[in-house]
Amino acid sequence: MPCNLNFNQCNSFRNFPQPIFNCYCRLIALLNSSTTTVINPTINTSNAFFTATAQTISSAGNLVVSLSSTTGNIQTDGSGNIILPKGKYLITANINGIIPTNGEASFSLYKDGLQIASSVSEISGNSGDNFTMTVSSVVNVTGNSSTISVRNINGQSQTINNGSIVVQALN
Repeated sequence: MPCNLNFNQCNSFRNFPQPIFNCYCRLIALLNSSTTTVINPTINTSNAFFTATAQTISSAGNLVVSLSSTTGNIQTDGSGNIILPKGKYLITANINGIIPTNGEASFSLYKDGLQIASSVSEISGNSGDNFTMTVSSVVNVTGNSSTISVRNINGQSQTINNGSIVVQALN
């Protein structure tokens, strides 16, 4: 394994999350016949960015997004569902739209068809006014995969101008 060349000492200070393995540590380990050298694990990241264009979302309907960029195996089915592989993710959706006639815009994240209660975001105002809101939550996918969506939880259809969803792996 190639070593990094930042030449920090093996155990002279704390590094997060673990001491960094470098050339100096490898040399000391070889000279001392040590087996305690810590090597940082390989971290596979899965991040994605989705965009949404102007659309009208029916009550209980999904915000339809398209994949703009990804690192990893994150996908969308074209109807607003995002398929995440096993892992822990920070999901953040930004939505810009028009407040409907009942004076309230409200959205929430859903995981495998169930609402994530802590992600509910609501804005009240005058009908026809523009709004911008953020919906976010940390999602833990324990099985092979899970489906995530952003849904209109208002009793009325919701018109949006644009939106985005950022999926960031946390492990």
